[in-house]
Amino acid sequence: MSSLIPASQSFVPVITGGDLGAYTLAREFHEAYQVKSAIVPTAENLVVGGSKITHLYPAGPMFEPEHVVQHLGSVAQQLRGDGSRPLLLMPGYDHLVRIVIDHAQKLRAMGYVFPELTAEQLDRASLKEEFYALCDDLDIKYPKTATMDCSQGVQSVDGFVNSLTETSLEYPLILKAGDGAAWANTRFPGRRKVHFLYEPQQLADVITHAINAGYRGSLIIQQFIPGPDSNLRILTHFRDRTGQNVLTGLAEVIVEDHAPGLEGNSRALVAVADETIEAQGARLMEALDWHGFGMFDIKIHETTGEAYFLEMNPRLGRHHYYLTVAGANPAEYLYRELIEETSHGQPIVTDGPAASLTIPLKLAQHYAAPHQQSQLDAARRAKRIGWPLQYPKDRSIKRDLYQRYGLTKAAN
Repeated sequence: MSSLIPASQSFVPVITGGDLGAYTLAREFHEAYQVKSAIVPTAENLVVGGSKITHLYPAGPMFEPEHVVQHLGSVAQQLRGDGSRPLLLMPGYDHLVRIVIDHAQKLRAMGYVFPELTAEQLDRASLKEEFYALCDDLDIKYPKTATMDCSQGVQSVDGFVNSLTETSLEYPLILKAGDGAAWANTRFPGRRKVHFLYEPQQLADVITHAINAGYRGSLIIQQFIPGPDSNLRILTHFRDRTGQNVLTGLAEVIVEDHAPGLEGNSRALVAVADETIEAQGARLMEALDWHGFGMFDIKIHETTGEAYFLEMNPRLGRHHYYLTVAGANPAEYLYRELIEETSHGQPIVTDGPAASLTIPLKLAQHYAAPHQQSQLDAARRAKRIGWPLQYPKDRSIKRDLYQRYGLTKAAN
């Protein structure tokens, strides 16, 4: 589906995943350094494939660590041969971040470079219970929460659901997995990334299905923070090897995808700035002693205006192109940090007007809150609206038709 990566290329971005985030990174590396990226999806597709800037190395399902590491070893052998060019590894999903951290020594011996993180740091960031404990320590707000330990079995479900009546949690409630990696490998009818529940029986049913499907991690049940999609925020930080927070980028969500399995994936964003929220994110990065990119999902309470931190993703978010449109290409931070090992210069905080869309502009304007419509108009006038999947330097009949189909489907 794509041409091979030239042997003359001094380094190779290796991006695991086959979605918007993977192609966006490949585009950003091409924009910054005119290089081709190796993409490791589960299977070929026209999000990352049919492209002049990628070469695909499909891996099949990527849940078993041994298989993932073995496949990355094969990719490394093909990309490096007897040479020594570095392979810049970027896992696209939380469970792949964990596999990379758990097998860091072996992967580095293959020629891969990536941020220095430990399993303990990852647990504090990505396991909801530990992340909320950290928020408590730093006096950062998060939704009222209860935790169900699924290792106790289905016999404990009714008791847990009934016990919620004694807490301050009131329906509707949000349910999500405490261990996103394990949840991604759990299958049962009606399973969603995020469940919105209106009454106790719905909650009991989801927990029972999850346990029967083999999920043994924790489930996080939270108070719903009221407000539309426009009250959601995405906050991205990059913290370098010296402990300096060198990039901060905040965005307002215009509209999210609400399809099963895609909840939480933003379809339209506008870049903004908020010193209070940005400082809270920076404190979390500092407390974790994080290295590399971290992304926080946040929601503003529609009544109080307070920011509630929902979770941290230990990587770049799927829809992060707003950073590049706003003047801070993530590829440049990864290259300076892991390939050149040079300074990033003065810390950057991005701001608008800038927008990133995976839907038609008219559709974004339809869903935008009034102040966001003004931001979209300003971004259009400034020519700072980006569509991450529509790269003028990577056009082909197949890709053009696929992108047109995708935009039409979204509009419908």
